[in-house]
Formats: sequence, structure tokens, C-alpha cells
Amino acid sequence: MKKLSYEEAAAELEQILQDLKSDRISIDKLAEKVERAGKLATYCSEKLRATEEQINGIIEKLGL
Repeated sequence: MKKLSYEEAAAELEQILQDLKSDRISIDKLAEKVERAGKLATYCSEKLRATEEQINGIIEKLGL
């Protein structure tokens, strides 16, 4: 996956989900889009977890 910001990945994931809900994805592209959505969801989850760990480390260093 190319380097995406969290916002870009979340927006692409949201677009895929909207396309799935409104039947705008052809059967020929369905598996590809579902696979991409899975990768984007994993990326977003990992990014959130890493950011949370980083923030917790900063808070700990500050003694808050």
C-alpha cells in the first residue's frame, strides 16, 4: 500500500463502503474492493493504535 495518511485511508474506506451499500460496485470488482477495504481497515486500526501508544508515552514522560 502506498503511503497514505490516516484521513486518506479512512476516506477511501468510507467511499468503498458507500459504494457497496449502494450497489455501485460491479461483481467483477467486488472481491478486489472488499480486499482493499480490509487492508484499509487494518491500516487505520494500526495507525490509531500506534498514535495512542505514542500519546500515552508522551503523557507518561510529562507525568500527567
